[in-house]
Amino acid sequence: MKKYVKLVLYGLTALTLATGCSRKEEAQESQTTAAESVTETESPAETEAVNKGTVTKLGEYKGVQVTRMSTEVSDEELDARIQSILDANPEYIEITDRAAKLGDVVNIDYVGMKDGEAFAGGTAQGYDLELGSGSFIDGFEDGLVGAKTGDELSLNLTFPEAYHSEELAGQDVVFDVTVNRIEEKREAVLDDNFVQRMSDFSTVDEFKADTLADMEAERESQADQQVEADALQKALDNSEFDVNQEAVDEQYNSQLNYYTSMVQMYGMNLADYVAMFGMTEDQFKEELKSSSETAIRQQLLIEAIAKKEGLTVEDADRDLVARQYGTDVENLKSTYGEEAVDQTAQMYKVIGFIRDNAVVK
Repeated sequence: MKKYVKLVLYGLTALTLATGCSRKEEAQESQTTAAESVTETESPAETEAVNKGTVTKLGEYKGVQVTRMSTEVSDEELDARIQSILDANPEYIEITDRAAKLGDVVNIDYVGMKDGEAFAGGTAQGYDLELGSGSFIDGFEDGLVGAKTGDELSLNLTFPEAYHSEELAGQDVVFDVTVNRIEEKREAVLDDNFVQRMSDFSTVDEFKADTLADMEAERESQADQQVEADALQKALDNSEFDVNQEAVDEQYNSQLNYYTSMVQMYGMNLADYVAMFGMTEDQFKEELKSSSETAIRQQLLIEAIAKKEGLTVEDADRDLVARQYGTDVENLKSTYGEEAVDQTAQMYKVIGFIRDNAVVK
């Protein structure tokens, strides 16, 4: 069966590296700006890291009791996973005896022209388009409904006023389209043919057994992560902190900038993004403030335990972080900075220490 690996990381790991990345970029920008106004003998001053605060009481972190979740997969859960695989992999049957209709997938060549000239990004060959998907501007997909294989059409369309390209926004264009093939999408059925189409197995029983093994492995991984998270939370609850609000604010602003930039890359704003999760922008920011303070507490705890137990970062610890991110150490360092990588490696090591010393039921 084709394997799809989903990388699951601690929230703190992502926070540490994202913060390290933003600080590195800010430092580079600061140095670039400063370099424009200093003489050759001057150098920009280094920015001092904000003091996160202190651990006023380091509570019990060895021997904390946690309960491991069940890793059993029920028949209903297995059936639901298989159905999701079926839904994601419909069968496409080539159609030669009728015209295209909504829901069909048409393979097309097209050239978009404005004022008789082809415009950038408006040409493709062998493009598979599901009619009714809304992937193209209004009128394009509807214009192909009723077309047959081999048809050549000219679609006179208008780009929307709010289109992201200023050169095309609100402009009249013509798309010359050739229909190469029409396929009908049909729901997949769990049989030996589907198994052989989608995997290296031959029978449904083999496919089910492999899917069950995948789910059990996922549950084992989730249970391990839950044990680590619960053990860390117990250690946090057992300790007391004097947190520097300035550090919390810095963490919050860094994360807010990260999320804002991320959603902008997808042409969205923050309010639209968080609305997909049933939250308002204000609610999201409140959650982010709370998680930022928790992150600072976690960092303080990690550093305190590392110091008390003499846990230092070694190459093997950095390699572990790199493997989790599917890359190598040097690439991590160049992207996020050496300090952020070492902080994350230290976090992995300390959490592993807490986990290994926990009492697991």
